[in-house]
Amino acid sequence: MEKFTKRLALTSGVLALGLAVLAPSKSADRVAIDPMFTYGETLTDSQFEETKSLLGVEDGTEEIEVQVSELNDLLQDSYPYSQVYSSAYITAADNDGGVTVEIATPDTITSITEAQYENAAITAGAIDVNIKVASAVEVDGSGALAGVYKAFESAGQTLDADAREVAQDELAVTSSITEENQDTEGYSDADLNAAIADIKSEVASLKDENGGSISVDEITVIVNNVINNYNLDGVISQENIQAIIDQMQNFSALELTEEQKTQLSNLASSLTDAASTAASNVAETASSAIANTDTEQLKEDSLGIWDRILSIVDNIFGTSFSSSSDATSESTAE
Repeated sequence: MEKFTKRLALTSGVLALGLAVLAPSKSADRVAIDPMFTYGETLTDSQFEETKSLLGVEDGTEEIEVQVSELNDLLQDSYPYSQVYSSAYITAADNDGGVTVEIATPDTITSITEAQYENAAITAGAIDVNIKVASAVEVDGSGALAGVYKAFESAGQTLDADAREVAQDELAVTSSITEENQDTEGYSDADLNAAIADIKSEVASLKDENGGSISVDEITVIVNNVINNYNLDGVISQENIQAIIDQMQNFSALELTEEQKTQLSNLASSLTDAASTAASNVAETASSAIANTDTEQLKEDSLGIWDRILSIVDNIFGTSFSSSSDATSESTAE
């Protein structure tokens, strides 16, 4: 299985989607690309066809093989990869400068969510593309990430090395936090994704206000405030929060285009809405469950009171109302 590389003492992410169509320090023009299908060389013939089908790859699409020997160079890491299965289908889109990501096989892409992919893709500089990811076997998705990089290089686009590394480290941080806290009460992956997008948007905005600079202290304040806003304080550890602060220091060093800043702001808003909706649904479900429990308890309480009343009548008058009531209840239940 493909593994995350240890970076900053955290597992390295997948699909950082360093789709840096152009280096973030340059003007991010919309670039027309032809559809491209990237696939791992480890795929058998049947898995290759299965993956194409899962991704909906159309006839005539350019096919790009990703070799194991290329992974370290493409991903800028040193993990000893031995196989590559995950694949990607990249098509041009009119997304108002944005990126959409769909995991076609969520059961086999195990570590990174679509929101995390999109978050990192914007960091890396992607614009106006749709990306679908799939794997025939269970993997983390690093092969698809490498394939995306290779696809854009094949199309002649400049990939910014710093942006790629920051994007991958971002996924390393978020995936590691999710893995560590997936069973922690109060933790929400949706909240973390939204918080990361919010933090990036605020960091970029304050950096602009400061004339292109931002201090570690300012980043720390932003991170802590946003973490608190999403009720993640006391849920994720201080080590987790420090990892986010460190990551945002790296992010703040990038020179983002105006389009990237806009997309970060838009993504933050959409993820916040999604997180709020999810929280609302959970609250409604819990409320409904409590209401149903209360109703059932009232029924039980009322039946218990009635039984006690009948028992008192039996004792006073020597009747057998309570036993008759029990028999009636049993008959109804049958």
